Amino acid sequence: DILKLARDLTDAEQLPQQSRIETAQGKTEAAISSYAILKYNVELLKEQFNGLNDAQELATPVATSNNTSAVSVSATLGSALSGSHEIAVTQLAAAQRNKSSEFSASSQSLNSGSGFDISVASNGKTHTISIGAGLDTPSGIAAAINASGTGFTATLVDTDTDGDNYRLVIQGPSGEDNAFTVSSTPVLGFHASGNQLTTAANARFTVDGIAIERASNTVSDAITGITLNLNAVASGISLQVVSDTSTLKTKLQDLVSVYNDMQIALTELGNPDSDEEEVGGALSNDLSLLRTVRDTMYDAISVVSSTPSGDVSSLTDLGIQLTRTGTLSFNESTYDAVALDNFSDIVTMLSAGTTNQSAYSSDDQGLAFDSKETLDTLLDAYDGIFSIRDSSAQEKLTDYEDRLSKIEMRMEMVYQSYVRQFSVMESLVNTMNGTRDYIKGQLESISNIGRDA
Repeated sequence: DILKLARDLTDAEQLPQQSRIETAQGKTEAAISSYAILKYNVELLKEQFNGLNDAQELATPVATSNNTSAVSVSATLGSALSGSHEIAVTQLAAAQRNKSSEFSASSQSLNSGSGFDISVASNGKTHTISIGAGLDTPSGIAAAINASGTGFTATLVDTDTDGDNYRLVIQGPSGEDNAFTVSSTPVLGFHASGNQLTTAANARFTVDGIAIERASNTVSDAITGITLNLNAVASGISLQVVSDTSTLKTKLQDLVSVYNDMQIALTELGNPDSDEEEVGGALSNDLSLLRTVRDTMYDAISVVSSTPSGDVSSLTDLGIQLTRTGTLSFNESTYDAVALDNFSDIVTMLSAGTTNQSAYSSDDQGLAFDSKETLDTLLDAYDGIFSIRDSSAQEKLTDYEDRLSKIEMRMEMVYQSYVRQFSVMESLVNTMNGTRDYIKGQLESISNIGRDA
């Protein structure tokens, strides 16, 4: 069977070459899977730090007012501490409001169609608001003030009286420092006698007997972690705050668990004797990658916060310790003791006391953000080590595919060559066998001559 013989000889030459490439191909594919596993685990660790990045997410304290119609709570951050506070409101913050002279229509021309400027002086600064030509009407003026970005707003009011029944009402920011005067030509009458509707004023209140004054009725810096809304003048208001440190404890325990899982993955991927069937030992020849990942993870865990507070500056102060085996342990007793008396310091250390701070801010943002930036060096889509290794491995796979394809093509040519050679050989043998049989027949005929006589 010359076809089988040709195939067997071809396979004897092809299979060892193909096997070597396929073995290398399998190792490269296992390495690519390993990169994906490590990248996923690093992303999990980064996500744990992301959960520590906002003050509002570090705890879920509850603040309750006994008189929400006078003082209510609009936000409670994780830094809020347990306790009771007595509040009294003696004056609410107010914004100055002035009305203009009366106009006959919202479209009445006030400057014969020509443009003009309105000057608003407030808190030592003068704002100029330009009214365009053809927009010198009550509605045009209101639109220009509202679009000026100065912090002043205007409303066009229809008083629904006979004749002149339109007025402009201009309002500034709340707080007595934001009192203002308006001047223009033509005169719009904002400061005519009786046209000031409200006077700019500060909110005045007390917290636990301490007098406080603010320009706004929304106050976020009177009680740590609590944003108060002052709604009405009243006294005898009690605010109860129940703090929570268990939320952060759980987050830290999860962080330790994810870090330790990553250490197990690194060990298995780097151990050539690993029992893990698919990717165990896949990176045993890439110790530099494993070392880089380990070192970067350690840097993320051990970094000192850019916003230390009190005696709290790192995760070590919260009970997270590195063991001799390279894993992390969490000492709950240490955490509980620090959280009991210094929870606000913990919040500042981890998050800089901020929530939803822009990643592009130049301000320090706390340990959680610092650690995320450290891990991002591994995850960068262009310069990260996983991206670089994966790209190189993918190129190797492409090369292996090309080499296998070329071997296939070359071996097919070898096979066809064997078939041609064996076909010629078979034809030659058949010819020789035919000649042999002919000669044999002739010799037998000669040997039989005379025997029949």
